[in-house]
Amino acid sequence: MKNFKFKKLFSLALVFVLALSLVACGKNEKKEDDKSTGSETEGKQEINMMTWGGDFVPRDIISEFESETGIKVNYKEVNSNEEMQTLLETNPEQYDLAVVTDYMIDIMAKNGNLEKLNKESLPNFSNINPVYQGNYYDENNEYSIPYAVSTSLLLVNPKAVEELGAKPITSYGDLWQPELENKVVIVDWSVEVMGVVLKSLGYEYNETDPAIVQEAKDKLFELRKNIVRFETNTPENSLIDGEAVAGFMYSNQAVKGMEQNTDLEAVFPTEGMPIFIDSFVMSKGSPNKENAYKLLDYLLNPEVSAKISDKTKFTNANKAATEFLPEEFKNNPVLNLSDEVVNNTAFYINVADVTEEYDHIYSEFKMQ
Repeated sequence: MKNFKFKKLFSLALVFVLALSLVACGKNEKKEDDKSTGSETEGKQEINMMTWGGDFVPRDIISEFESETGIKVNYKEVNSNEEMQTLLETNPEQYDLAVVTDYMIDIMAKNGNLEKLNKESLPNFSNINPVYQGNYYDENNEYSIPYAVSTSLLLVNPKAVEELGAKPITSYGDLWQPELENKVVIVDWSVEVMGVVLKSLGYEYNETDPAIVQEAKDKLFELRKNIVRFETNTPENSLIDGEAVAGFMYSNQAVKGMEQNTDLEAVFPTEGMPIFIDSFVMSKGSPNKENAYKLLDYLLNPEVSAKISDKTKFTNANKAATEFLPEEFKNNPVLNLSDEVVNNTAFYINVADVTEEYDHIYSEFKMQ
């Protein structure tokens, strides 16, 4: 009987110990769960951004934002507006922000890919110069924040051009000179390259008339032997290192090239130039909207905006930033365009109407 009682007491004690162990395990598991949940919450303190390469949105500026806010910015570099469009359409909830060119804002807004911006979350939006607002691609300023203004122009090494026996380059048409064989670099986009050809022939950008397009195609193919490189992000490097003596590129790239090689000069083509406004837009499916607004407003801060322009060499769309810009920036004719030059610029409009045909022609051209 005593033995039975002892066994019974022992069994009860064992059950009690096991129960305590289970409770302790449960508490530990809860703590681990809490830690895990906390990590997930902290992990959401981020922004997923798409932009151009070449430090288009300077990494050190982004690092300063991360240090001040604790919000991590995941920075994806892409090579074309069309790539950004595809990524936003395919995975709208994977990205928060993108920096796209004016014509693509028009396309994405019409396709329902973009979030209408809440201006109450952007107190610094009032710093944007009105001249860069209300354009054809976003007439009511609902979807975009102007970030960088640029033109496409020619960067030339006049001394090297002369040494090749070519005449001075003042226009797009001069790029066809036989002396420039394998000495021209050009941005890698069908619409831009076709635009150069069309302008050289006296036409407007994005012509759709079959006869004009065929004429431009024939003229384009004649240029192939002169192209040494197709390069969108850093075409100026080809002139800096002497690979090319002339190039068609964006104004900020030309400025960077001239800073590194004093033999280089910017040329405003007599036929005129395209003008671009690259802007921030927000994905309709943005998973981190609150954080995205914080970054946008941070970049609109006048002093931050001035730092960005000084680094990237883009014309600044932020009127409040002007007082913080270096004097050499303010006095640079490529960055602060004269009225005469601006009057000889134009947007690429209705890009979607020509992209497929131009891409096909351009693919043939590059394969020659």
